[in-house]
Amino acid sequence: MSTSDARPDDARYRRTLVLVRHGESCYNAEQIFTGLLDVDLSPRGSAQIGTASRLMADAGLRPRLMVTSPLLRASRTAEGIHRLLCPDAPLHVDWRLAERDYGCLTGVSKRECRSRWGEKAFFVWRRTLPGKPPAATEEQRVTWRGLDGAGLGPLRPGMSESLADVVERVRPLWARLRGRLVAAEGPIAVVAHGNSLRALCLLICGLGAAEVERLNVPAAQPLVFRFGERGEPLDRAGVYLDPDTARIEAARVAAEGGT
Repeated sequence: MSTSDARPDDARYRRTLVLVRHGESCYNAEQIFTGLLDVDLSPRGSAQIGTASRLMADAGLRPRLMVTSPLLRASRTAEGIHRLLCPDAPLHVDWRLAERDYGCLTGVSKRECRSRWGEKAFFVWRRTLPGKPPAATEEQRVTWRGLDGAGLGPLRPGMSESLADVVERVRPLWARLRGRLVAAEGPIAVVAHGNSLRALCLLICGLGAAEVERLNVPAAQPLVFRFGERGEPLDRAGVYLDPDTARIEAARVAAEGGT
């Protein structure tokens, strides 16, 4: 059964999870490491909300629950989809879905990172599970715009995280979502960031280190997972609702050095 064949009274439809990376942010457009900085969507990112919503509507996916990162670029994306598709559904905010803390890379362009620290560090810090940039200095912190720490729970911007750290903070949220899916309480939509979604995909699909290194999540391209009665994914890679565009956008992310 394809996603477009699903109906709200079908248990398989109700065991559906949709992952959406937020629309393009102002810093995404400039290829700057954003991390926990709270920057807004670019004009292109705002327009992508409508595109993602139409794709979900055409597939019959109107969430019964939405969960979003507290950061502005994700919450604006989630609020837009919520307004267009499911205004009566609960919309929860969870700090665990916040973007990875990039430490000393926060607010730094990808070009500058490569120039200052080299290609090896750029790859290890950005793509691998254990790679972790150094923490930010106080001199760096005082230059950051768009940072108040609101809604970030125990996260302290600038301390730095590896992707493995993000996996561990997302793990309890995934356990709760999985329980809802087993109970056929979906569709559920999660709106978050490149790295918190990479972490979630690792947990959903049991990805290995090499697989997660290659995984790039394109902006505003809904990725659909369906689950069996025991909470197992029926398609380990998930299905993009617009696979051709998702492939092009993922390649674009990869060309910039990855999510």
